[in-house]
Parts: sequence; C-alpha cells; structure tokens
Amino acid sequence: MAKRTKKKPVTPEKVQAANTKGNESSEKGISNASARKRGLSSASAIDSRPDFLISMSYATPLGQPVHSFQMLPIAFFGAVVIMITRMYNYERNMSQFYWSGGDNHLSDFFSYYKMVAILICAAFALIILLYRLFTQSFSVKRCFAYIPMILYSAMVLVSYALSDYKEFSWLGYNDRFEGTITLLAYMVMLFFVINTVNSERNIKWVIYPIAVSSAILGLLGLTQALDHDFFRTALGQKLITPNNTIEMTETFLSGGIGKALSDAGLIQESYYTIHELIDMCKDIGINFLNFTFQNKEIYQTVYNINYVSFYLTLLLPLFGMLFIRSVLRGKEEPIWKKLCWGALFTLLVYNLIGSASSGGFLGMAFVVLAAVIILNKRIIAWWKPVTALLIITIIMGGITYDRWIGELAGAVKGTLNSNSIAENKDASETQDARKLQYIDTDGNDIIIGIDDNTLTITTYPDNPDAIKIVDQNDKSISLIPTDVNPVLAFDDERFANCYLQPAQDERGNNYFLFTSDGQETNWAFRLTEDGVYYLNNLGNLVNLDKVPSIGWENNGSWGNGRGYIFSRTLPMMKDTILVGHGADTYCLYFPHKDYVGKYNSGSFSKNVNIIVDKPHNMYMGAWIGTGGVSVLALLTLFGIYLIQSIRLYFRSRFNADDFPSFVGAGIFFGVVGFLISALVDDSTVSVMPMFYTLLGTGISINMILKRQK
Repeated sequence: MAKRTKKKPVTPEKVQAANTKGNESSEKGISNASARKRGLSSASAIDSRPDFLISMSYATPLGQPVHSFQMLPIAFFGAVVIMITRMYNYERNMSQFYWSGGDNHLSDFFSYYKMVAILICAAFALIILLYRLFTQSFSVKRCFAYIPMILYSAMVLVSYALSDYKEFSWLGYNDRFEGTITLLAYMVMLFFVINTVNSERNIKWVIYPIAVSSAILGLLGLTQALDHDFFRTALGQKLITPNNTIEMTETFLSGGIGKALSDAGLIQESYYTIHELIDMCKDIGINFLNFTFQNKEIYQTVYNINYVSFYLTLLLPLFGMLFIRSVLRGKEEPIWKKLCWGALFTLLVYNLIGSASSGGFLGMAFVVLAAVIILNKRIIAWWKPVTALLIITIIMGGITYDRWIGELAGAVKGTLNSNSIAENKDASETQDARKLQYIDTDGNDIIIGIDDNTLTITTYPDNPDAIKIVDQNDKSISLIPTDVNPVLAFDDERFANCYLQPAQDERGNNYFLFTSDGQETNWAFRLTEDGVYYLNNLGNLVNLDKVPSIGWENNGSWGNGRGYIFSRTLPMMKDTILVGHGADTYCLYFPHKDYVGKYNSGSFSKNVNIIVDKPHNMYMGAWIGTGGVSVLALLTLFGIYLIQSIRLYFRSRFNADDFPSFVGAGIFFGVVGFLISALVDDSTVSVMPMFYTLLGTGISINMILKRQK
C-alpha cells in the first residue's frame, strides 16, 4: 500500500524558488509560452537569461545550434571570400597625383570582387538579424567585444567624414579595396558570428568549410610552387577573366600580345573575345595575362606571397590541434579523418614554408611559444601526435630548403647589418662617395645635405647661367671645370665626387643636373618662374622637402625595405593620433617625394620612384587610416580575448571528445601568430574575413566553455 505523504504549506520562498527554476528551464530551450499566449510584443517577451544582454522569447539558448541556413553567410565569409579571383576594370583620377603614372584606367584581379562578396555577406547577416527580430528569436550575448567594436566603427566613420579623399576612403585604394564600407562590414560579420555560433554543430559549420577551402588553396599553391600555376593555363585564365570583346585597333596590335598574335598571322577579324585571345595565345606558347609573380612563387589567390604565410599562421595551429585530437581519440576516430587532418596540415606547412615569407616564420615562432606555455605537460602526454607534426614540419622544411633559407638568412642579415647603402654598392664605388642626406627645394634655392654639410644652390630663372653656392656657414663655394664638358665640380673637399651640370631640353627649359656620388644618378632640377623644381621620371615637377624619419637610419633595407617604410610612417602617425585620414588612404599621404630616402634605403636604390601603397604593418596602416583611437579599440578587443583564452585553456583538461576545446585552443594559438605577423604584414580583404570569422568563433567557443565550467 502506497505511503501517504503529508502536504506542507506553500511558502513565499518556495514560490520564488519555483519561479527561479522556471527561468532556468527557459535557458535550456523551453520558450516563454505564457508570453506567446498573451500575444506580447517582442520587447515584452524578452527573457532575462544570464548569458544574454537581450534574449527574445524564441531565441536559441547558448549551447543549442542555430539553424544551418543562418550559418551560410559565416561559412561563405570565412571560407569562400579568400578564393574569389576575377578581373575588374575601373577608372580613377590618378592623374591628380605627381607620383602616379597618370593612367586612370585600372584593372584588379584579387581584391575588388572579394570586397563585393564581403559586403554581400554583411548584407545577408543584417537580413538574418532582422528576421530574428521580427520572429522574436533575436538575442545578443553578453560579450566584452561590443564596446571596442562600437568605438572602432565610430572612428572609422568619423575618419571618413573628415577625409580629404572620400572616394578612396569609402571603397579603398587601388588593388586593395579595404575602405570604410569594408571595415564596417567586418564589424557586422564579427557581431553576427559571435551571436550565431552557439554549439558544436555551428562550430563545425565554420571549421569544415575553411578546411575545404584551405585544401583547395593549398593545392593551388602546390601547382604554383611546381611551376605549373593553374592561373597560367588557358582554363585558369578564362575562369578569372570576363569574356569581353576587344577591338583589334592599331594600338592593340602594335605591342605586346597583339603584336605577337599579329606576327603569327592569327589576327583575321576586327573583334575577338578575351577567351578567344587566350586560346590563340596558348597556340603560340604565350600567356594572355602578364604575371608579375616570378616562377614558382606561391601567391594562391591572395595577391602577395606575404599574405599566404599571413593567413596560414591562423590555420596551422587550428588544424594541428584537430590532428592531435583525432589521434587521441584512438579507434573512436576513423583512420580517414586522421589522414585528412594530417594531409591538410602537411599541405599547409608546405605552402607556408614555400611562400618564403619571414613574417609567417615570425608568427609561427610565437605560436609554438604560446602552445608550449599553455599546453605545458600535455605536450609530453600527447607525444605521439606532436612528434608526427614535428616530423611533418621537418620534412617539409627539408623539401623547401632552397626556398626559405635565403629569405631567413636575409632577414637575419638585415636585422644585424646596419649599413644598407654599402650592401648595394661595391666598396670601390663607395670609397670616395659622399652620402646624400636630403634635398629641399625652396623658391629658387636647391638645398642639399651631404655628410652633415649643407649646399645651398641659388638659381636665377631670368639668368640661367648665373648661380650662387654657399655652405651652411654662408661660405661661398666655387665651381671648377672637369674633363667632361659641361660637367662642373665643387671646389671643396667636403663635396668631392659631387658634380653640377647645366642643361636644356628641346623645348628650351633650363635645368641643373646634380650628381652626388660619382654614379649615373642625376637629380634634375628645372628652373621656372615660380622657382626651381625636381623633375621626376614621370615628367612631373615636384617641390622637394626634407622628409622626417624615425629610426632605421642606416638600415632601411631591413625586412625587404620595411625599415625605410617604418621610419617614414612613424612621423606620419602624429597627425592621426585621434582621427585618421580615411580608411585605406595610406598611399595618398605617404611622402613619395622622398626620393633621396629611397635612394639611401638600399632596397629601393634602383627605383626611387616606387610607390609605397601600404606600410607592411597592420597597426600602422589602421593608425594612419582610421586613427590611433581606433587602433587602441582593436588592441583592446584582441587583448581581452587573448587574456580570456589564456586563463581558459591553461586550465582546460582537453578531453579528446571535447571538440570545442581543441578548436578554441587552435584558434587562440592562430590569433596569437596572426597578430604577431601583423607587425610586418598588412590588413587585406584576402585575409581579414577569415581572421574575423575565426576570432568571432573563438570568442563564442570561450563563452560556451565558460558556461560549461
């Protein structure tokens, strides 16, 4: 016979406890039925879940997967955008810049359509967020990232509003297209990823598409390294070019591809499509597209070999951790999965080392350091998979030895060597040379700094034959004839091997040609009614100034010219401490007139007219474009994530069945390497979508793991 229990009176405390229990059930996926029955508005149907700032009645609880359809923008953003390569023709007013060749008709292959895809992803993400709002499934997780994201976005907009070059600031500079609208799209997607990745199934929707795209890109890089670049095949070129019709004009037929096809007797019509021309070029053994990449360079679809290693620092730690987990699971994991993760890791290691970029090596060094600190004794416990990864890396390093040894040796030499000028000239040439420090044109004066001495050459436009020369102490210096008429030498030992030559062009314009080191480097100055100007190789008159610099004085060639670029970028940063010049406008503000600085840099000595369009430092580029405040906001975002991850994964047990822990740790290590590599690499539309996808996923994983603990 059942035992009867005595009913106890219901107290107010028990009522409160029951309500609390009901709220906890709501967190586990039970919707607010009473709110729906009463037909309350979305604002009234918001739960007070501890994991969310805002959580409407139908919102997916943390730990339960969001519908796979809503993961599509994230999968596309993280995995597909990087692969997009397509020719785009556009026009911009480049003739307004003295350092530009004046060609307003431009083409792009690697950036424009990536930008378009980024904007499409952000648009779909916003549509899905609106859908959630209207269906009462909208939620916003409690997350540290929002304040720095909002501050960063605000500074991006303010910098655009105050920019002098709004067209460039809005869409971005040529071949880059990382302007205001793109940076805002990054923040939209980061917000969307954080508030969409909820469960292990969602995490796999991020990781597996990235794994597939990485494999495809790795195989593409392999074809490039083996000198069988897919983009040099007829099929590859057709895939990345629109099939437009080209008229066989005299201009087209007089040079390059047109002339080659005409000489071969293949031009019979007045019009041909691009794809027809590609096939015709194949028949005579030439490429329709002129590739600037040298043979066997691994550039994949990211435009620059540096960016290959840049984004691979994100992925190698991730796939390495997944390989370790796969091995640790033993028989529970099918052998084909172990082989897939191992093969993918091998392929990406080959691409990273084969890209011969020291920035990737730098990032991976910090990845290893972070992994040793965080994983510590676990590395010994995981000795089998860790040993396998080390063996793979050593073998790939041996196979690609001839590719990376020169780059690594050059990086070490550039760091230790402090004389970038001497390494580009023979000792016999520099023995009696005088170092040219700067040239400044001021009115009718040409002011030249040489070996800490100053020459001031005063010209007279009304009397081109007249000239006055004094040093820094106003001491007069005479000119004396040389064996080569009309070349004149300076009658002063301080300026030995320096020469001045009057000249005149066919239009009657008067010049003075200055040579500073006995070489054939002539600095041409034209005399005009408005003063004297330097004539650059584009035929433009330039008013030269003494360009400020900080650091790398005798080592401008460090990092393949990064020393020179950094030294000129640091003084620029004082003007954008608060607000930047506009997103992706770095090139428009760089002192391209610093021809003397480029000449002394070592790396650019033979091309003083080179255009520096990026700083080769993600943080410097952001500082110039969107301001110092925006950089501090980003550093705050990254810093809090890193600190949070260190605390979380240092204590993690890393159960082999815990997929999120291994993925989260792999993303954390990858972000560390990426942020270090960013010291010598640039933000681009090729790599940043994958970075923000994994960063947002890493933040979400940390929230999931923290809730589980």
